Amino acid sequence: MAPQSQAIYPLYDVTYTLHRVSPLYTGSDIPLNNHALSQHARKFRDILAGDVLRGVRVGLEPEDGSLPYMGALETVTWKLLPEEDLWTAPDETEIINDEDTAINVFTSPGHIITIAYEKIVYNAVLLRKSDEEPNDSVVGIGVDDGGFEHFPLLLTKMPNALRDTLTEFLSTTFDSRISLLELQSSYITTAFEKYLAYICAEGDGDSMITVESSRSIRDIIGVVTIFISFDLPDTTSLKQISFQISAPDLPRILDLGKKVPTRGDSPFLEALGIYVKRHMALDLKHKKVLISRIACDAFLLGIEGKVKIFLPTMTNEGESPQRRATKGLLSDLIHIAKGGPFLPE
Repeated sequence: MAPQSQAIYPLYDVTYTLHRVSPLYTGSDIPLNNHALSQHARKFRDILAGDVLRGVRVGLEPEDGSLPYMGALETVTWKLLPEEDLWTAPDETEIINDEDTAINVFTSPGHIITIAYEKIVYNAVLLRKSDEEPNDSVVGIGVDDGGFEHFPLLLTKMPNALRDTLTEFLSTTFDSRISLLELQSSYITTAFEKYLAYICAEGDGDSMITVESSRSIRDIIGVVTIFISFDLPDTTSLKQISFQISAPDLPRILDLGKKVPTRGDSPFLEALGIYVKRHMALDLKHKKVLISRIACDAFLLGIEGKVKIFLPTMTNEGESPQRRATKGLLSDLIHIAKGGPFLPE
């Protein structure tokens, strides 16, 4: 029996691979609902079970190295992803008669695809900006006049063979192009700076006093691990180094960065550059040096297209600085997938 999914919202506490997705062609001006998605789930399950796609057998064959620990295929579900505030239990998205009245197709932030094997469960999530306004000329959010739905960001957590089968199914079913979403090093640091700014701001946007902001940074961000990579010939053994910034040191580094006259909007990066140059004789502004990953207690983000977002803390009011920061991070990733700035050249 496959392990039961946890009550935690699917976007959290999972290391996902990021993908860009071009608009999905449905040929209809009506958004995909749970009834339509359940039909696609059945088709995809047939493929995984070993049926054919466009005349070619594409099911995962027994010689695939991942099958021994996966066990037999049990279920494939494809449903609307509820808004986070509505996600309360593993059976939150159960469908009765192929519909779920608890989920509004117009406010759902995306789709969740769950592939359950006997011994393990894999997920994929298609996301769009939840605050997108509907087009005045169509019925639903993200559907344009040509019958396309827009879910620019795909998150996957599964073996490569299964991921390839899923992306091929999406491509052929919806005439879409899917590619790995690699990120610029400049975005990794920008995302971290923006996250810090969010958690140091009150709900009305005003900055917290220094003591409160320092406490928030220590409690939410914790220890920060910086990974630095080098654009060097393959014959060079030095490829990556990493170092940590302790939770108490991080507010002090930010204070140092704010005192740099030329810091612009990047106090952390400026202070980090000063620290690394002083203690490691390494110039972060050199074109062959790049920050390739930042990991902390709130999230992990890497240029190779990996993200892990940890469950944000909550307050009695349901909102918190960390939750606002997490929403901002996800919104930025969706914007980048849609063709925004910080895509690799």
